[in-house]
Amino acid sequence: MTAVELKGAYNVRDLGGLRTKDARRTRHGVIYRGDSLDSITPADAEILFGRLGIGAIVDLRTKAETELSGLLFAVPRYRYSVLGEGKLGLEPFPSDDPAELAKVYLSNIDGGRAAVRGTMSVIARNLQAGVATLFHCAAGRDRTGIIAAVLLSLVGVTDEQIAMDYVQSNRNALRVTRKLAENPLYANGDSHRPEVILLHEDTITGFLRLLREKFTGPREFCLESGVTPDEIAVIEDYFITIPKHARTA
Repeated sequence: MTAVELKGAYNVRDLGGLRTKDARRTRHGVIYRGDSLDSITPADAEILFGRLGIGAIVDLRTKAETELSGLLFAVPRYRYSVLGEGKLGLEPFPSDDPAELAKVYLSNIDGGRAAVRGTMSVIARNLQAGVATLFHCAAGRDRTGIIAAVLLSLVGVTDEQIAMDYVQSNRNALRVTRKLAENPLYANGDSHRPEVILLHEDTITGFLRLLREKFTGPREFCLESGVTPDEIAVIEDYFITIPKHARTA
């Protein structure tokens, strides 16, 4: 899990290096998560699409959000919205209480099955082709966070490691929040909302617990959502690696 330092996006990181329940690790340089790329600079684009070799973007935002940007990328861009169209900006932000937010996350992922199916399909296809993928939403914390949690849990990453990745979005929370505040679409008429709300590990572990209670687990949920067994197998095979010290032990 390595942060990518950019001028126009503040919450991009590599999902590699996270430990699984059987002591393996997620592979570096193949799957990235992030916040909106609408304001990236040419130098940022060179880092993402040149040095890091990211070859596909999955945008988890609604159509209203993506239409605000005329930015074109040199790589394929797919949009699979986690949230229903027309709700963003009209409904109040969910509670920042971990237990309540975990319930919101479960509702979002249940309603966003098409986004789960589409994102996992793109990731599997690109892993097999040796192409890195970056998926993102606006802040890179909530919608991106639950997709990341499902993906990581699917391949056996421990809840503790998933939670550690989740709270990494606190690192530049103020900068991300200020960037979002420039867009009236994210105002939601909530004048009493704190300037910055920090993420808590209990939120994402609570979400994973609820996911298991309702759907048995991430694999079952992904299968119910239309992700194929072959796609899951590819993700497991290409995203997980055995650490060098374990190979020689």
